[in-house]
Amino acid sequence: MELARRKAREEGSNLSELILKALEEYLKKHYRGNPAFSLDKWVEDEEFVAMPTLGEKPNPELVRKLPDDMLQELRYHAYLWYELAHQEENRRRYERGVR
Repeated sequence: MELARRKAREEGSNLSELILKALEEYLKKHYRGNPAFSLDKWVEDEEFVAMPTLGEKPNPELVRKLPDDMLQELRYHAYLWYELAHQEENRRRYERGVR
């Protein structure tokens, strides 16, 4: 807590104001939750499957559960990520002078 008090003093504030400011910023970003779906979906619908993120390791069991339209959307988004990553790698190579 001493680090937080020091930080507040550096900013010309006190610990309470620092905490309230941090809480306000957090709530602005997170108070609505995930805009894609609510956690209630898992409770209300036993067959509900969320779209996997492309940042996680692929899970064959999860993919088997996805309906056709979600599989297509996942493949399309994966392709877009692949292309974007490839372009960024090429841009960085070019900046470094590596061909």
